[in-house]
Amino acid sequence: MTSLRTLAGVLATVLLCSSMAGCLDTLTGNDPPTAVMSTDPSENIKTGDSVTFSAVGSSDPDGDSMTFAWTFGDGNTGTGLTTSHSYAQPGDYTARLAVGDGSHEATASMAITVLDASAREPHAEITAAKDDDCEGEEPPGGDFVLIWVCEDDKDINNREISVSTTVTLDGSGSWAGCDPDDSNCYAEEYLVEYNWDLDTNTDSDGDGNPENDVDATGETYDWEDLPAGAWDIRLSVKDNNGYVDHHDSTLYVNYRGVWKDFEMDRRIQEPIVMTWQYPVTYDEESKDRIRYVRIKLTYPAEDDDQIGGGIGGQTTNNKLDLYMYNSTDEEIANTSSIDDESRDAGDCSSENRCVWMVIGGSTVRGYEPGDWTTDIVNEETHTTEVKQMVVELQYR
Repeated sequence: MTSLRTLAGVLATVLLCSSMAGCLDTLTGNDPPTAVMSTDPSENIKTGDSVTFSAVGSSDPDGDSMTFAWTFGDGNTGTGLTTSHSYAQPGDYTARLAVGDGSHEATASMAITVLDASAREPHAEITAAKDDDCEGEEPPGGDFVLIWVCEDDKDINNREISVSTTVTLDGSGSWAGCDPDDSNCYAEEYLVEYNWDLDTNTDSDGDGNPENDVDATGETYDWEDLPAGAWDIRLSVKDNNGYVDHHDSTLYVNYRGVWKDFEMDRRIQEPIVMTWQYPVTYDEESKDRIRYVRIKLTYPAEDDDQIGGGIGGQTTNNKLDLYMYNSTDEEIANTSSIDDESRDAGDCSSENRCVWMVIGGSTVRGYEPGDWTTDIVNEETHTTEVKQMVVELQYR
């Protein structure tokens, strides 16, 4: 009796499932495929151009054989994992892909804009604005944007560096149809979109392509609250016909801070230490990699007025040292082994001692980026004047 009841239950379930979509799939464990489509080229398609349609990336979770059926939106069709098609007339079309596994069908679609064969390509251009450095040196040549943040008279009580600046990205050199600097230029075309991708290494819209994000719009864009660092950026412009052009560039923000004319107190039992903190970035996946950290210290070779510790009028040699640490307090470098005669870095006068500590990107790469620190240490038993302390963060 139990066996008959069980059999009857199974038959009832099968009969019920036959009238319910997806129920048999539950019993058999068959899942639908996923349809993924792409085109090459992906934009700026003209009449007569051969366009490759690809379903590579489509998949079936059960490993079933798949079929691929295409409709191109102009009345034509195709089959296969990849297929080619050309459009005879300009216009906007919707291409569709249907992926089947024998039990299910999944679909995907894509908007296709086809341009007239005579359409002229627009020109996207990011103006390569470059600052002189903080001491007036001209910037290097090249197609990039370079900004220096210069703080020339910092408060000695403010030694925690936080860089924040506004950079204006300028796309006003872009044009449609023909170069306006050409005297023979006559253009009926005009630009209708300026789209900025502010980091081509980051997929901010989550579509799997980090190079097509629209993070900002407009012919110019004021990018606020930028720290020191480097960013790969892209400007995309589109004209009234739908023709698109791109310009890739890199934006660099460097920093230089200067602290002048302060004193290091004298040692009593322990050395006197003053600490500077600053951000250091090194990203292996992008250009946001610091090239140099430069620390420059200038102080008098001798003190002839021993305020607060020495004998008035007596000349005493000074010696200050720099110690650099990474974000985990691991020591990177120090200047303690440099003798007095060698403390003449840069344009150093004979009355002063000048000590530089320069750490390149290859060294930074071996340590933990983040908030680094540099200490000035006074181990002498007299107060010492500091002429100048400089921190430079150079990404280009």
